[in-house]
Amino acid sequence: MAERFYFDIENGERSIRDEEGVEAASVEQALDEARSVIREMAAELTAANPDETWTLIVRDASGSLVGRLPIRP
Repeated sequence: MAERFYFDIENGERSIRDEEGVEAASVEQALDEARSVIREMAAELTAANPDETWTLIVRDASGSLVGRLPIRP
């Protein structure tokens, strides 16, 4: 059964919450999807502020942390 996962991004000063989320069959599938999201957004985030370090936070439907992935170009 699919579960909803949320991908927030943060840099220590700012946090952008994902209110929509994605459905995935497992934590592993959600983390794979998170890696795809990182590939899509990494260049844009780092181009704007190359000195900032961003992290993608993966939460499950209950809000529990299931992964932290660095966002690198």
